[in-house]
Amino acid sequence: MANTKDTLIIVQASGAMDESVNAAGRVLGADATYGLDNATPTDAATFATAEGYTLDAFAAATAGITDVDTTGVATGEELTITIIDVTNGRRQFPRKTFNAATAAALATAINGAELETGDGLSYTATEAAGVITITSPANVIAKFAANADSTITETTAPVLNTGLTNAQAAALVGDKVTKAGRTNRVGFPIIEPGTYTTLGLSTTANYDVLTKQIVSAVKFDKNQGNSYQDVENVTIIIVDGASLTAS
Repeated sequence: MANTKDTLIIVQASGAMDESVNAAGRVLGADATYGLDNATPTDAATFATAEGYTLDAFAAATAGITDVDTTGVATGEELTITIIDVTNGRRQFPRKTFNAATAAALATAINGAELETGDGLSYTATEAAGVITITSPANVIAKFAANADSTITETTAPVLNTGLTNAQAAALVGDKVTKAGRTNRVGFPIIEPGTYTTLGLSTTANYDVLTKQIVSAVKFDKNQGNSYQDVENVTIIIVDGASLTAS
């Protein structure tokens, strides 16, 4: 039976390819297995090409912008806009409905609002001549509903970021990093490695992501009487724009 494992390597903000750390916090020297002995990688793209990695380079998200034209709504009818966050493709989407007597008041109600309190994803809205312009948070795909006689026009389509933002990188590392001293039923304290201080993750930078699958030579299990290959899925995250060196 094949053995499968995941390996996560963080290239330090210094960009020295033989001064990286793995998910357990162990400093890696020049390691040919992962291509960390590359003499002159210069940048993530060059390193990926030389070592056979697939590169997901960082590119910032484009926030979606939508206009809701309320001028066709009958005078005196309450204005309403519902915002639905469909980013995650779940069956139950975060949503919120806003109501007001005028377009200006409706824009004011939407401006700065979150669909779920405390999620940090706030919308901005302005109004001019009965048209409400709504800008969604970055990395959010939102849909809108409004009065039947209003017109909804998406003027800028949302584009999710590629690579990893700093927050996404921290979440990735937090999920994969080897944990020590997890709380058990007795209630022993948690001892967690510092995502930034221990592992060298930058507190401000965004990251390029390199992935590669390493498959071993064919092996034979004499107990099972069959052949197999070990599989290792490797992920390397490198500070976007880093000038890489081999020190």
